[in-house]
Amino acid sequence: MHQRRYRFALVAPLFVLMAVPAGAQDTSNLIVTHAVQVTDNPAWVRGHSSPTIARNPKNGELVIVETDVYSGFGINVHLSGNGGRTWARGGDPMQEPHTWNSDYAINGPYFTSVFDKDGVLYVAFTAANPANSDINRAERPRPVFLAKSTDSGRTFTTSMVYQADPANPRTINNRRAMVTVDPMNTANVYVAWIQSSTGEKSRGLIAASSDGGRTFRDHQDLAEAEPTGGYQPRPAVGPDGVVHAIFPSAGFSVMPPAGAPTPEAPIRPIFYRQSTDGGRTWSPQVKIDDGSAAFYHSRKQLLAADPNNGNLYAVWYGSPKTRPNPAQDYNEIFVRVSRDGGRTWSERVTVNDDASSPNTQHYDPGISIAPNGRVDIAWYDFRNSPMPEQFPPTFAAPFNYGGFTDVYYASSTDGGRTFSPNIRISDRMSDRRIGMWSNNVHSHYNVGVASSNDAVYFAWQDSRNGNGENHSEDIYFASHLLAPPEVSVDGGSDVPAGVLLGAGVALGMGAAMVVLFLVARRPGPVPARATQA
Repeated sequence: MHQRRYRFALVAPLFVLMAVPAGAQDTSNLIVTHAVQVTDNPAWVRGHSSPTIARNPKNGELVIVETDVYSGFGINVHLSGNGGRTWARGGDPMQEPHTWNSDYAINGPYFTSVFDKDGVLYVAFTAANPANSDINRAERPRPVFLAKSTDSGRTFTTSMVYQADPANPRTINNRRAMVTVDPMNTANVYVAWIQSSTGEKSRGLIAASSDGGRTFRDHQDLAEAEPTGGYQPRPAVGPDGVVHAIFPSAGFSVMPPAGAPTPEAPIRPIFYRQSTDGGRTWSPQVKIDDGSAAFYHSRKQLLAADPNNGNLYAVWYGSPKTRPNPAQDYNEIFVRVSRDGGRTWSERVTVNDDASSPNTQHYDPGISIAPNGRVDIAWYDFRNSPMPEQFPPTFAAPFNYGGFTDVYYASSTDGGRTFSPNIRISDRMSDRRIGMWSNNVHSHYNVGVASSNDAVYFAWQDSRNGNGENHSEDIYFASHLLAPPEVSVDGGSDVPAGVLLGAGVALGMGAAMVVLFLVARRPGPVPARATQA
């Protein structure tokens, strides 16, 4: 498997740990680890996309779930028991005969994954039967599934959440499944998705289980009050068992008759609803953000609930204008917070700290909440791009084409009121003229983020190994360490030698530290690096 050694993201002084007294050092930006290639697909043409990442609260194991949209169309699970330094393949959550997940390439999610408090992993997804390959992809029946694992993704048991009926076109096109679990009562599991059909408004559906995901009650449409329908709800459960959901209204107008003027693109507000009885009934929808018009703005919303105090965090990318010009107005990363169980919501906070810079796009924010309540957000960022992203003059492929992205990160320790200076996580920019980000595929999802009190873990799709011929992408991982890592001297340390030496001098260990320094300098295994095809 691929191995990498940790490195500093910032050039730190040799005696970094001597700079401040013990107990007072600022570890908020101590180490960003070297990027590790997670996927091990040797195919020259490959399209790994839309990773999600989750951390087992019981043993710290990390799980990344991703898919290859160029071939196979399955769900790939990767496991790490050493903080992401190396990765191994996990089990298959898909259920025969429905083994195609990403045959319908979308801008995510293809699936979502989450651990409950007991260390049980859940993966929600939709899938098609390859026997229906001769049917138009939008018309292939796509049931909704939930896979469950008690061993961090090594093996799965899978159940059906919703059955698509081939005889009823209204039930067929199910996509973008999202799962959330009650943080206190893990028997309560909720799966949300979008259902669309030609000539009918899209529906934002959610189904509830009270037996740990084995069976589900009848689904409900949370967007039934919207004239044009809505996208799938983004659900979260608070510590009191209340189910919360946000969803945007649908973003496309009905095409006018030939010769009639084209209507303005609809503005897509963000709405909120909640259920206090396990998803059986829901409160009236309330608008929490005005949203924006046009396809490129106000998208990829997520909702997270703090299991400690119930704070709700809605995050998305969008324009501050309700009617932006795609060629002139640029997307920022926004957060709104409710600190009273969804009754009221804060003013919109901009997370990226370069909002005053022109020609800079920010997309696909992922969010995670650490056990101590720290809020972690990461996104794809164009601030270092030598060229701006290109927009087509009309709503047509290729979408979101060109430019170069990094992954950036910020955190909040005051309940989302303020966010830290932004930190670059990726070690190379990704060329978005390469891969499935655009190029008529338009396949990408929110950056994967998972949190512990001492670290933040990231997963993203990266085009560094691709070129203009194969358009290949892989999944990469890095972590941001918020506390000094443990020192290991058993056959080559993953800790930078300068940190070991500096720590030893700071602690007055002198000669003993010289020994540790020499041990850390011992050659380790040769890293298996990705090569340019």
